[in-house]
Formats: sequence, C-alpha cells, structure tokens
Amino acid sequence: MQIQASPTMVGALAFGLALALTPALRGLARRFGLLDRPNRRSSHATVVPRAGGAAVAVAVLAGLAPVTAFWSGDAAAVLLGSLALGAIGLADDRFGLSPALRMAAQLGIACLLVLRVGSLERLPLPAPYDLALGPLGVPLAVLWIIGVVNFFNFLDGIDGLAALQAAITAAGIALASWEAGAVLLAVAVAGAAAGFLPFNWSPASVFLGDVGSYFLGGVLAALPLTAAPEARSSAVLLVALSLWLFLADASFTLVRRARRGARVWEAHREHLYQHLSQRFGHARVTLGIAAGSTLLTAVGVAIWRSGQTGAAWTALALAIALFAGECLASLRVRAA
Repeated sequence: MQIQASPTMVGALAFGLALALTPALRGLARRFGLLDRPNRRSSHATVVPRAGGAAVAVAVLAGLAPVTAFWSGDAAAVLLGSLALGAIGLADDRFGLSPALRMAAQLGIACLLVLRVGSLERLPLPAPYDLALGPLGVPLAVLWIIGVVNFFNFLDGIDGLAALQAAITAAGIALASWEAGAVLLAVAVAGAAAGFLPFNWSPASVFLGDVGSYFLGGVLAALPLTAAPEARSSAVLLVALSLWLFLADASFTLVRRARRGARVWEAHREHLYQHLSQRFGHARVTLGIAAGSTLLTAVGVAIWRSGQTGAAWTALALAIALFAGECLASLRVRAA
C-alpha cells in the first residue's frame, strides 16, 4: 500500500522531529566529545556541542520514510547522496579528516549524484549567455555541488545563519515546484531546519557541525538537477540567487586569501559576515543576511513562475547591489 502525504504534512513532521531530536543529539554530542572549543578563529566564547545537524538529517529522512512514492524518483537519490555527504561530515566532526580525504569523498559522491540525476545542458545564466555546455555539463554540475557544499560549510560560522538560510532556500525550491519529489524533500528540509533553529539561535546551544552543513549544502545544490533537462540551468540560477550572499561572501574571501598565499582550506575569521558579527552581534547579522536572501529568493521564484527569464538580469543586479552593501558595511566595521 502506498502512503500519500501532502507537502504540508511532511514539513510539519520534519519540523516536529527536529524539535524533539535536537536536544537528544546535543546530549549525545557532549557524551562522545563532539565539542566545539573556542579558539582564535571561533565566533563563540564557550564550549558548544557540534554535529547537531544530524538531527536535521534524521528528521528529513524520517519525515519522508513513509511516503512510498517519494522513493521512486530522482529526489530520493538526492536525499541519499546528501546523507552520504552528511556521514563524511560526521566523520570529520568526530575524527578530523584531512582536506584531501574530505574532497575525494565529496567528489565521488557528487559524481554519482550527477550520473544518477543529470547534469547541466546550458550555462545557468540569463539569455544570451545561457550557452550550451555539451560535455562540460557533467564536470560543471559536479563542481556546482562540491562548491555549494563547501561554501555552505564556510558560512556556517555564526549562530543561526546556515540553518535559517537552508530554510529560506528550501522554501523557495518548494514554491518553484518543478518536480513533486523535489517539493517533498524541500519542505522536509525547510521544516527540519526550522525545528533546529531555536537551539542554534544566538546564543546557540548546539551547532550544525560539518554533518549538518554538508547534508544541507548537498540537498540544496543537487535538487535543481531534478528539474527537466531544459529547465535545469534556470533552476540552478534560482538556487544560486537564493544562496547568493553565501556564495558571494565565500568566493570573495577565498580569492582574497588565495591572492596573498594563505591556506584557503584552513578555518579563519575573514568572511564578511564574521567582521559584521563582531560589531553587530550574531542575531542582527543573521537576520540582515536572511532578509536579503528572502528578497532574492522571492524574486527568483517570481521569475521562475512567470517564465520571464530576461528579468533575471534585474535579479542579478539586485544581488550584486546587496553584496556591495555588505562589503561596504564590512569595510566600515574594519575601519572603525
């Protein structure tokens, strides 16, 4: 017998499960030594359990487990691949994997996901730059997944930011509704991230950890690939718009550090949001970035639903303006 479930039911179940599971997993993290101890690169001053993102992953899985129809589609492959990424993150939280091992594992999982779900046919830009990719579509899709997973991890540096961003982007994917399974997975992620957020809000009593950021980054990056082949580039563009302030901050900081010869894989406190949080506090910065992300997500969904892809240039201009404002605010903070 197939069990049917509405997106609202799935989202509510994932929310409740995350709300119930997070305190339990927080206690387990303390018991097994999964603790984030403050150091000179930290944005917190007390010992905080990490790997709480496992509660998000379990809540999503449990929320979708009884929905039989979900498991026959591409979104199920996205969920399983993202759970594998989360397992790599959990191993890193517990044992501290080398950057080379982490990257090799991410590369393997991303390749399998792209081979199972599909690659990009066109460059995810508005016309006339939505060029056909041909054989480059596969490596670019793999690079997209790996980039989002790691950049999402980089931006999980202050209380509430990554969990709230995940909820916003997942909600945008659900509203875009390009595939039934993608909608179910997106609402489950949005619900679970929202259920985790009260414990992760400033001052956080538990962190997502790599298990949470890898899982969430994997889901958000791979879900656009479940759209119809001719629509995948537009779906990726929508998600990129929603994640813009994450992706732009991570890219800008990565290039700046690489230019001066710093080890780009090492933890640091040089992201724009980290500078801002030192002046304005975690909650205000998280809400500010979330407001910008919500605006970009709403614009992206509106463009997707209207089919007026030419308006994406206006959305990109808005995204650049928002990031420029963040850069200016960060410069002022550092100059003060």
